[in-house]
Amino acid sequence: MGLLDQEESPPTELGVLFVEPDRQSALLQRAQTALVRTQSLHKALGGVTQHFCPGGELKDYGVWNPVESVAGQGSLTMAQIYTKHTLQHRSPALGGLMDCLFTQEEQKLDLREGFRGRPPIGSALMSAIALDDSIHAKTWGRFLGDVRQAAKGGEEVCIHMFGSVFGGTGASGVPTVGQLLRNWLKNEGIQRAQLNASLLLPYFNFKDHGTKDTGLHAEASNFQLNTGAALQYLSQEDNQDFDRVYLLGSDAKVAYGFSIGGASQANGAHLVELLAALGLRDSLGKTRQAAEAAYTLSRHNQSSVNWSDLPDSAITRRAMSRGARLAVVWRNNISLDLEAANGQSLKRFCVGAPWATRFYPAGSSEEASTLGSRKDKDARLAADQWSETLLTWLKQLCSSTGGALEQKLLNPAKLQVQQMHLESLADLVRDRDDGQVPKRETDVEYLKIKLDRRTSGGNPKGTAGLLDTLWELCDQP
Repeated sequence: MGLLDQEESPPTELGVLFVEPDRQSALLQRAQTALVRTQSLHKALGGVTQHFCPGGELKDYGVWNPVESVAGQGSLTMAQIYTKHTLQHRSPALGGLMDCLFTQEEQKLDLREGFRGRPPIGSALMSAIALDDSIHAKTWGRFLGDVRQAAKGGEEVCIHMFGSVFGGTGASGVPTVGQLLRNWLKNEGIQRAQLNASLLLPYFNFKDHGTKDTGLHAEASNFQLNTGAALQYLSQEDNQDFDRVYLLGSDAKVAYGFSIGGASQANGAHLVELLAALGLRDSLGKTRQAAEAAYTLSRHNQSSVNWSDLPDSAITRRAMSRGARLAVVWRNNISLDLEAANGQSLKRFCVGAPWATRFYPAGSSEEASTLGSRKDKDARLAADQWSETLLTWLKQLCSSTGGALEQKLLNPAKLQVQQMHLESLADLVRDRDDGQVPKRETDVEYLKIKLDRRTSGGNPKGTAGLLDTLWELCDQP
């Protein structure tokens, strides 16, 4: 959406690596789907667009499962990691120490199900792992290789970690993996790389609780305890692993359904997670922190959240509003037109949609009885899926206040994916006074008239050119 890439600066190369012991996590699968769909859109556009998704490379380093890296596909427990029976035989004191640090239930927990809100378990496992070991070649091996190549080629490198510090995986993984990364950078002699982190403090609770039969599970009553322990570790004077740390939470907690993980853990996206992502934007292009400094961010109004409450509010508002307009116009109008045109000749379709002649050449559709080439149709499908993903994320984001806060960013009712044409963008952006804007400016039909009046200039043709032009037209106050 342009939150990281600005048109006046070179495109940013972005790589993503997930750290998750729970392979069945619905949240992991949702994030992977978003990444794959964005990559597919970039590929379908073919690098010809000038404004929408221009250039840049989006890399997927895969999912690193710390449990599988040690145990493969088999089960793994704390007792197995530290060979408790051997410890007790060789040094009863060490075996007794393990019993002091971990309960019997924790020692026998199958870690393939995640760390169940127990940071010490995750820390004990991950601290014993060497990231550059050949066993991690498909994930950390590729990631660290690219960092090494970029840094030694004189490029500025920014490694940004995201995770909560009140559960299990994030509270243990961010500090532990951060230390492993810092040690690797030192050993490689890499000094031009920033290592930053966005840490999520408690921002939700559970509606209900587990039972005695649930076994070990994350409990909301432990969130503050886990948070305190993680922050205490990060605040130690000798802990200089991170150059910048962004702490983000909310006093207005949203209530999610209780889950021990897996497919049932399907929490909606939250505004705090957007703030965490904006931490990455804030750190790009900045030098390493020379002196200690602290900045605070808070809402202007205790009962609501507005665009002005977000960092770089003007840029953030412009990018998110523009992305929302494009996704709504494309998925709920333009794409429906193109789908309905399937089987028609270009000449016949253009009677009701004269703008199409600006992007689709005559002749090709006559032979194939469809509008545009195979490549154009692939681009339309990729844009459909990307738009659906974006609209779902934005709707969840703008519905995440749980009623405790009035949300004044985007209207969730306008962010629905639908099969009926949406004709008006009025009230999509909530802080805009549409009463001061001519009605035609919020009508999708007027936007189509602008498409028809658009001179071809240097814009590409086909679906890529159509999306590129729509992106320009969706940039409104």
